[in-house]
Amino acid sequence: MPQTTQGIILQQIKYRDKKSILKIYTLQHGLQSYAVNVGRSKSSKIRPAHVAPLNQVEFVEHNRKTREVHVISEMRVIYIYQHLFADMAKNCLAQFINEILVKCLKEHQANEDLYFFIAVKLKSLDTTEKNISNFHLIFLLELADHMGFYPNNNYTDTNCLFDLQEGVFTDKVPPHAYYSDSEASFHLSQLIKALEEKKEFACSAQTRAELLKLLLLFYKLHVPAFGELKSLPVLKELLA
Repeated sequence: MPQTTQGIILQQIKYRDKKSILKIYTLQHGLQSYAVNVGRSKSSKIRPAHVAPLNQVEFVEHNRKTREVHVISEMRVIYIYQHLFADMAKNCLAQFINEILVKCLKEHQANEDLYFFIAVKLKSLDTTEKNISNFHLIFLLELADHMGFYPNNNYTDTNCLFDLQEGVFTDKVPPHAYYSDSEASFHLSQLIKALEEKKEFACSAQTRAELLKLLLLFYKLHVPAFGELKSLPVLKELLA
């Protein structure tokens, strides 16, 4: 039975001239796959502009319970980005966030808090006039919180090594290789503190690069099959 659904497009996979499979993180069902016909004529109900990654859309779905891929008959964009794709820095961050979401969002169940977190963060990136150089670091921490592996900020002068496997600061070198040195651990604790106290976090480009490397390793340890990021080299060059 047709029903109206709200979602954020994560990925478009073309498999015929006008046919595509869309990976959409939906408000109602979590991650879902949909078959769509994408046309360029004025009469087409789904056009290329509708299916751009990270678009926030509303659509009519035909849910086929016996199949993993459902069908969309019509779609409209419910939030039109003004700067996200036009601004080079924001577009680069958006591509990074998009890739992170593709790797992390696997559940086929509704999670309203996570859905609205993503929707609001994308709108925030689109509209903000503030410095966005640390936006991706904050996003990674906040997303980790929603996914259940947020680091415990128990940093002290003695608990000065961050154990990435356990997600805590420790006073002893862990019995594995996944921990950060005292300097990187200190910067991570300051980033977490700034986030929790809703304060601005300032750091050098070198520190920002080290924190990004640390957080991505943290994700690799806690998200199955996380792998490498294609968008990372461009992001590093932009933020250097």
